[in-house]
Amino acid sequence: MNKQLRLFLILLVMGVSVLQAQTTLEFSGLTWIVKSGFGGPGPNHWSDSHESVWVDQNGYLHLKIRKEGDNWLCSEIYTCESFGYGMYQFLLGSNVEESDHNIVTGLFTYETDDREIDIEFSRWGDPAAASGWFTIQPPPYTDNQHNFPLNLNHSLSIHRFFWKEDAIQFQSYRGQHTGSPPADSLIAAWTYEGSKIPPSRNERLHLNFWLMGGNPPANLMEAELIIRAVLVPGHPQAIDKTGDDNGFNVFPVPTDKQLFITIPGISQSCLFSLYNTTGVAVFRVETRLNQLTVDVSDFSSGFYIAEILVNGRYIRRKVRIEH
Repeated sequence: MNKQLRLFLILLVMGVSVLQAQTTLEFSGLTWIVKSGFGGPGPNHWSDSHESVWVDQNGYLHLKIRKEGDNWLCSEIYTCESFGYGMYQFLLGSNVEESDHNIVTGLFTYETDDREIDIEFSRWGDPAAASGWFTIQPPPYTDNQHNFPLNLNHSLSIHRFFWKEDAIQFQSYRGQHTGSPPADSLIAAWTYEGSKIPPSRNERLHLNFWLMGGNPPANLMEAELIIRAVLVPGHPQAIDKTGDDNGFNVFPVPTDKQLFITIPGISQSCLFSLYNTTGVAVFRVETRLNQLTVDVSDFSSGFYIAEILVNGRYIRRKVRIEH
């Protein structure tokens, strides 16, 4: 066996071993890879330990910055698949405005350094700076970045962007609401329509919690980020897996004229929504009824997501309309 072939086989075996060693987890109905090793951003040390990254019994994701020996360890996860254009929404369970000024929270799609859509929370080392950032990469940051104060009064907040070929619309809201957030909960809204909008190709969705420049927190205290749920375009994930699904059912599938929805055992008002594959709600109603009928005869053929928000939980079903 010649040296080149032997080296190729060794590298192949090593590559397979690395792939097999990757840690994955399930969160919001999606499979994520947990980052480990040393590197950017930062650069930082990244841990895939259960002490750094885990999903609790409520289905909430926890990311930690913690110290182990002489090293500060950060955490990041990213999806195994791409979701393309549409609405991305992040339901946070931590007050990110209270984070140490050396800490960065990132919620973003990434393919390359020149194809990245960011929602970030950080003061970038300046305790007096506003901590909210909407950014389209790459720099220079002229018309492709928006900075804003959060002014949070609660640990719960919603942050989202709607990615289209010709525009990206960002919004942040205080609290977590049934249906559309009320106007007085809006933190910031910004639309980018410039030349740096990335095409939808092989991007992945990333969630990370890290230290600017790899520096320790200024307060030298460990930190934790809680993300209650993530919504992505056209994916029928069940966000909160606590308890059962309240008997929620949507039928027949496929259908051409009517969808029948059953919601037995509800004790309060709930919100039913039907989304197309770009994440746009094509039908929405708030109800206390146990049964609904939706006329879909005028809807385009294709896949849709039927969603119920009941008792603080999101439950989804994938449906198809065929004419």
